[in-house]
Amino acid sequence: MKNIHRKYKKNISMINKTFYKGFITLVVIAFSFQSCSDELEQLNPNALTLGTFWQNAGDLNSGLNAVYASLRDENILGIEWEYTRTDIAVPASQRSKSTGNPIYEQTFDLTTNQVQNKWDACYKGIFRANQVIDGYKKIESTFVSEDAKVSALLIVAQARALRGYFYYVLHHSFNNGSLPLFDSVPVDLADFQKAFSTSEEVLAFYRADLQFGMENLPGTYNAWQSEVGNGNLGRITGGFCEALFAKSYINENDFATAEIYLKNVIDNYGYNLTSDLAECLTGMAEFNEESIFEINYSYDANPLGLGEQNLSQRISHRLNDGNVVQFSTWLTLKYRNERADPLDPANLVNRNIYQSNGELDSIQENVVRYYSHRMNNSMSSVDDRDGTMYGENNAIYGTAVSAAVHARQYPNFIKKFTGWNVNNGGAGEDESPEKNDRSDINIPIMRLAEVYLLYAECMIEKGDLSEALRYINRIRKRSHLILLGKSTESSAEFASGTTTYMDDIDLDTSNGAQPVTLSNLMEHLRFTEKPLELSLEGDRTIDLRRWGVWKDQLIHLASFEYDSWNYKNNAMGKNPTRWRCFPMPTGEIPTYSDPNLPPYAFRQPKENPADLFVNGNRRAKEPHLRDVLTGSQNFIEDLHSYLPIPQDEINANLNWNQ
Repeated sequence: MKNIHRKYKKNISMINKTFYKGFITLVVIAFSFQSCSDELEQLNPNALTLGTFWQNAGDLNSGLNAVYASLRDENILGIEWEYTRTDIAVPASQRSKSTGNPIYEQTFDLTTNQVQNKWDACYKGIFRANQVIDGYKKIESTFVSEDAKVSALLIVAQARALRGYFYYVLHHSFNNGSLPLFDSVPVDLADFQKAFSTSEEVLAFYRADLQFGMENLPGTYNAWQSEVGNGNLGRITGGFCEALFAKSYINENDFATAEIYLKNVIDNYGYNLTSDLAECLTGMAEFNEESIFEINYSYDANPLGLGEQNLSQRISHRLNDGNVVQFSTWLTLKYRNERADPLDPANLVNRNIYQSNGELDSIQENVVRYYSHRMNNSMSSVDDRDGTMYGENNAIYGTAVSAAVHARQYPNFIKKFTGWNVNNGGAGEDESPEKNDRSDINIPIMRLAEVYLLYAECMIEKGDLSEALRYINRIRKRSHLILLGKSTESSAEFASGTTTYMDDIDLDTSNGAQPVTLSNLMEHLRFTEKPLELSLEGDRTIDLRRWGVWKDQLIHLASFEYDSWNYKNNAMGKNPTRWRCFPMPTGEIPTYSDPNLPPYAFRQPKENPADLFVNGNRRAKEPHLRDVLTGSQNFIEDLHSYLPIPQDEINANLNWNQ
């Protein structure tokens, strides 16, 4: 009973939270304790109660701000840990060969912190959304004019849409989708003792919320500004509700239904791919035409705030300076092997060539960049002399005193969601005392590129290869990659002298190059396009689970061994050797056979061995570069494809197993 009362008090205490930027405290549930003293029975006339709050639209908006604040809890997306369960990322601890990470090693259970924190973060958002919804129901009749009715309806529609999103996350994360459903605020202890609803009931519940949002919210960020007014940028949109609604059908393998909603999102909301992927992944163009929904962060609005008053995020700093996660070795090599289109002018660069003593030898003019724009927007590589990172060449990034260098533990840096595009001499994220591990870069929840890939999957399932290629190639063209298929196909939108199509591009690394077919295009979508375009985005856990390949993929990746090479004369002689920071498949030698191609597009030794950018020393079969070796052995579908019910919920909810 102590645990039960502790949980009850914890939930009630949530009502007393103070929200950011001076918003009014939402609700205080007042308990009156009997006493023989009249003074003790006096009520504080200044205290907020259920009777004095939720009186008008202003109160509803204050509550809604708190719902949006719940989105800022980084455990909901779990960027720092969720992707280490999959084939996308590894924790930095693995790069230094330490063990014991329960998420990465698939040993997590109901007591693991991340499990509890994600559950709590989502239910906090649901609790707050229900406060707004209940408050609206209480005063709905007071909204008499049409303008007042519309304004109030927008508030409750946002609350329901956000509640739908929180339940979407929970449904696809925990307990095979079976959860306690709360459609109103619990009042007493018995209300918290919810028997778990079935997965089907939870699915129907959050779809109803998303449907309500689709029908009552402005479709896009621009619509919010134009239809409702300035100051509404960043609010949840009808477009996001419809896209997530469609995604819920894909997750159930109902591709025919999903296709209808996805196509409507593509055709009728005015979304467009940005011309530069960096606009979606850095702070340079937030709320752009590709963005369907993103979490809005700010630093300047309240730089000294703590807890919920802190409007910033720490993900940018943790990815760069903290390096808490890194891309898996197989994904790193995937990025490096992407082929930039040699006909596309966007891929032409001027490259300095240095002598072994560091002196400039010559300048190569209009040569094709070594690595793709998509890679440059996603991760660094110690030999990439064509892209930049914090104002320095990727290859020499890390020379600033405050910045970590490419090295054994850090063979690559994740550039997504960081400020890599700023010029600060290679110092990395701002580590000044006032920033204190904070960033104002928005984090996308969904963007149009993901919708394109979901729609392409529907087309592959339908058997329409041409239409699938159309949407995949739109994404590839944005990153100036060689396109798939033939230039003579009806889907070839970019057939010109500045675009290369390659029908026999290697779509299946296990079988070698072959013409594009539906079967190998599906493999390519799953294990090339989605992980490279949406690394640390999307729902990789859901994808691996619904495709039925999670265990097989982990076992497959664990089978590969890698050598760790030293990078000799960093940036062609200007800096010392970077030790063991260039991973390669065991037995393969990284050489440049053509200065216009990535370093191991071909394996032939060069005529002049002195030109090799690595020296002869390497560490063979480096164990810390092996992907998911322990996790692949421990993974059990029934135990690990969903997170378990947290221990605290079991302790507090007497009806959890009813």
